[in-house]
Amino acid sequence: MRPALRPLLRATVFAGLVLVSACLEGRSEADCGPDALGVSRTLMLTRESPAPYDLLEPGEVILTFDDGPAWHRTGRVLNELSKECTQATFFLQGNRVQPWTGIAKSLREAGHSVGSHSWDHANLAELPLDEAVANAKQGQDAVSRAIGQETPLFRYPFIATTPELTKAIRAEGLIDVTVTVDGADWTGNSPEQAVAQILEMLEQHDRRGMILLHDPFPKSAARTRLLLQSLKSEGYRVVALEQPQG
Repeated sequence: MRPALRPLLRATVFAGLVLVSACLEGRSEADCGPDALGVSRTLMLTRESPAPYDLLEPGEVILTFDDGPAWHRTGRVLNELSKECTQATFFLQGNRVQPWTGIAKSLREAGHSVGSHSWDHANLAELPLDEAVANAKQGQDAVSRAIGQETPLFRYPFIATTPELTKAIRAEGLIDVTVTVDGADWTGNSPEQAVAQILEMLEQHDRRGMILLHDPFPKSAARTRLLLQSLKSEGYRVVALEQPQG
């Protein structure tokens, strides 16, 4: 792409996401109809909270998305969530959020919670401890600036950590949010395969779980749509994470 076109492209994408956020603001389950998946309850995490999974009852799930933002693809996932009046938590990479701050803001404006996912998705468990912590903090700073508030929510890239790293990350005030159910959409599997795997893993985990998908992929919106439909038909309830202050 020619450099001269990049500002125009970013402005166009940002304008589209602002429009999406404006349409979603103030939306309720009544706007979606009585069959909307919605949100059954909300959890506020603190540094003293148990792991979110331990706070879930059978039949409850928390929806999370990693590796964004990715211009229109994240917006399409946002639209699918809005159709069901439900909420998720997005873990954004610092180096991706920097050029797409409008997308991060649109997530918060639509009522979703936002956390950080390191600066550049390096495997922090393989870095020297000081470099790993610096990478995580750099990512947190970038995401916090983008959404206009400090966010302590954090997810390790590859869900990889060590006891020493976990201790150091928590000492920095970050709240690590893990995964118990992975749709493996990063493998390029189909939406049907990803959702079938999620449903199977939920059954193995007492019908509750922290679900992981990714928003920057070509089929992210289709996976999200199918997942929400399947969760609804299987009688699952969505629990949202309230955005904590850093």
